[in-house]
Amino acid sequence: MPLDAVTYRVVPGHEEELTEVFSPHNFTRVDSPVIKDSSGETIGMLLGTGLFVQGDTMVRVIHHDGAGAAQIARHMSVQKGVHEAERAILPYLAERRDTETPEGFREHFHRSLMTVLEQHSPDERPAAGTVALRYPLRRGAGAELSAARATANRRASLRLSEEHPTIVRTALFLHNDTLVRVVQYDGHPYDVVGYLTDRCFGDDAEAWLVPYLDGTERPGHPDAYLALVHQQAMLSIAHMSVLGVD
Repeated sequence: MPLDAVTYRVVPGHEEELTEVFSPHNFTRVDSPVIKDSSGETIGMLLGTGLFVQGDTMVRVIHHDGAGAAQIARHMSVQKGVHEAERAILPYLAERRDTETPEGFREHFHRSLMTVLEQHSPDERPAAGTVALRYPLRRGAGAELSAARATANRRASLRLSEEHPTIVRTALFLHNDTLVRVVQYDGHPYDVVGYLTDRCFGDDAEAWLVPYLDGTERPGHPDAYLALVHQQAMLSIAHMSVLGVD
């Protein structure tokens, strides 16, 4: 089951306020995870979302059953809780936008939709949690990376493995110069660290990204790689799935 993501700029330093906006006691969940078309026919389902922030970047990861971005945007655009949250985060946005109407929300959703550079999501297992890492790109590298990936073998470089059974899916998203790696798991967050250490440090699965990164040399020791992962990890401020709410 695939992942999608949207991103938007925020004013740095307001992690606590944003966490409060999307906390379970403030945020009203969607009235139904079932996505329907304009005639009322069921066409898909939302399986979970995760919200992350680091510096001036906020990213919402959306897990669904393949409904498609247009249908997801339409479903979310008429949700009361979504519009309440949109109004609540206005003071913390770096870029103003008009999302008061369903039409305005859908337009903004599509402008903010991240490009999927690669993804490995082979089954329907729900995720207990999600980890998002923001990779720093050098200026202008986003356009180069998008063009290069469009003409390259689209098979995901970071794939699931039998050695790490609690890792359920991975994806890599790009929007302008924002590059985010997402890993979902059904065990413990430390399982993600072990998986990334084996695959990205040991097997060098993301070596193809190095030319696009901003001043990041490949760590020469696992401890240095772990320090880099912690530096790149985005703060999780909300997570909702078919398993429940964090």
